[in-house]
Amino acid sequence: MLSIPSCIKTICLPRIFIYLFTYYYNNYKKNMKSIIQCEICDPSESRMITDVESGEIICNRCGIVVVKNLEDTNKTWLKTEYNITDTINGNPSSLTLYDQGLTTRIGNTNRDASGNIINSMMMTHLTRMKYLDKGSQINKSARNLGRAFRQLDSLKDKMGLSNAVIEKTAYIYRKVQEAGLVRGRKVNTVLGASLYVACREFEIPRTLREISLVNNEKYRETSRVYRQIVLYLGRQVPRINLSRYLEKIGKKAELEEKNIRDALTLMKKVQDAGLSAGKEPMGIVGAVIYLSLPKSEENIRKRTITQAVIADAAGVSEVTIRNVYKEIEKKLLLG
Repeated sequence: MLSIPSCIKTICLPRIFIYLFTYYYNNYKKNMKSIIQCEICDPSESRMITDVESGEIICNRCGIVVVKNLEDTNKTWLKTEYNITDTINGNPSSLTLYDQGLTTRIGNTNRDASGNIINSMMMTHLTRMKYLDKGSQINKSARNLGRAFRQLDSLKDKMGLSNAVIEKTAYIYRKVQEAGLVRGRKVNTVLGASLYVACREFEIPRTLREISLVNNEKYRETSRVYRQIVLYLGRQVPRINLSRYLEKIGKKAELEEKNIRDALTLMKKVQDAGLSAGKEPMGIVGAVIYLSLPKSEENIRKRTITQAVIADAAGVSEVTIRNVYKEIEKKLLLG
């Protein structure tokens, strides 16, 4: 075995040590540069805050701007040649589009990438390519979604619903279609039931009967599909918030604000007593509104809010309101 002379050890080992130290120190500096941190404050005591509007990264302790002129990744909207709104970085994605806005399409312009006008022979081939491209992206499922979401857009305008509710409805409808519950049923009926589930989850006071009426579908069919959606998909639908429905019906029946407040107080007593369980929600709301009205003889003679007015606002019959309010009056001893 060869032995290394002591003179070589004395010369080479320090050089090797210096080389290794320099190598690892440079790698450490390179890694630290990739981590954005403040040059003044202690990294363990400060954190970076990103200001999207100004495009800067700021230290929360001393306020120094660490990084500026960040790239904006938000969508930039512009007007194209044919006055169609578009974005530089693609169309916005949405569940209310049959393809979620993720597919690519051949544009309608008659110019190439260099800005030159395309000749007539090439335009014929291009038109054929557009037709084939469009047909290849639409299948049976996509046609079903397109038809459903066109109707959903119409329901949004008729009922004044928010975009969040519409997106949730589109999500539920897609889940229903994946489960195969749309087959053999009307698209509008399944869509109405999905919309009702979304309204329940957002606690928006829209009844299933109201949605069926606006959707031009039968109430019984829509309610049957709604029960199947809840059963097969296992969705946890929140309980109906009767207070929201009471405010809605009270304003529709043109009640005074004091009467609505009295009705809300009585509704809380009814719910605490468990009298609202298993009954028609609109019947409970109508009966509570009628019971909360003043009972003096003078008020009864001057009363313009009758059972018929409340029943019409609630969408139930006078008999339903009469039966429910008699039961509530008897059990709460309000007579």
